[in-house]
This record gives sequence, C-alpha cells and structure tokens, in this order.
Amino acid sequence: MRVALLATAGAVVCTVCDHLHAAFGILYYAHPDAWQQAWWVPLLFAGSSVAMLVGAIPVRRLLGGGDRERDTSVNVIAAPSLAFIAAYVFTALFAYEPDVVLGVLTLAWLVRVVRGVPRWLAVYSLFVAILGPAVEHTLSSLGLFAYLAPDVVKIPRWLPALYLHAGLIAGPALRWVEA
Repeated sequence: MRVALLATAGAVVCTVCDHLHAAFGILYYAHPDAWQQAWWVPLLFAGSSVAMLVGAIPVRRLLGGGDRERDTSVNVIAAPSLAFIAAYVFTALFAYEPDVVLGVLTLAWLVRVVRGVPRWLAVYSLFVAILGPAVEHTLSSLGLFAYLAPDVVKIPRWLPALYLHAGLIAGPALRWVEA
C-alpha cells in the first residue's frame, strides 16, 4: 500500500513540477493532451518513483547502508521532498541561466550530503543523476518531448543536478515503505 501511495505522490508532484517546465517554455511535448503534457507523463513519474525506490535497495545493501535516523513516519520524506520540489521550481524559473542553476543545485546537494546523508544514499543519488538524464535523452530521441534549450545530448546541463536531489528522497522513502 505504501508503494502505491509513493507512486501516486510521485506522479502528482512531478507532473505538477513538470508542468512548470512546459508552462515556462523549458520543454514541450510532441503530442500534449492536457495541461501542456502528454497523457503518459503521470504514469512515467509513478513508475520512476517506484523504480527509484527499488533501485536503492541493492545500492544500500552493497554499500552497507543504514540510516542513523530511526523515524519511520511519513514525515521523514517531507524535507527531502520539499528540497526536490524547490530545486524543480528553481529550474523552471532560472533555466535560462544554466550555469547558475547547475552551480546552485550542485552546491545545495553538496551541503545536504555533508550535513549527514548516509554514504550509500549520496552514491545512489549520483547513479540517479546519470540514469535519470539518460532516460530523458532516450525519450527526447524518440521524439516524445524536447527541451527548448538543450546543452548536451538533448538535455540541459543542469538536469543531472536536479536528479541529484531526486535521488536523496530514496533513502527516507525506503525507510518509510519498509516500516
């Protein structure tokens, strides 16, 4: 049940944030159906939320990850989720200053990691920062959507830094799901 709730929350939050990218002219969908987005966008985000959770398990196991945090309430997801939402909104508002966005998001991630993110989760967020943009590159190459000002391989240079913040949600979300 908690995985379904997480998938639903991921679909809603990320679809709303993605809509900001469409509304601010950061990206466009080849065949928008509603809200300047394709019908499959919420499904993609729901699946991505579950995949991110499942993908964290072997990394945590391989790196001997454990959390010092013992709280297993849904509140553990709130702070990293709000940080991710803030990062997403920041990219919508300032995407046309890609170096600034890249720098701010990377610095914010480093601060979060230094302030006590478990080592396995920091490593996992680096994987997410590689895999997430790779998926977006693939979808863009298929003609499903496009960034209006891509820098490298059909994506903006700041996109991996946004995914760094998404990856940091996995640890608290996993702890909540396993509770």
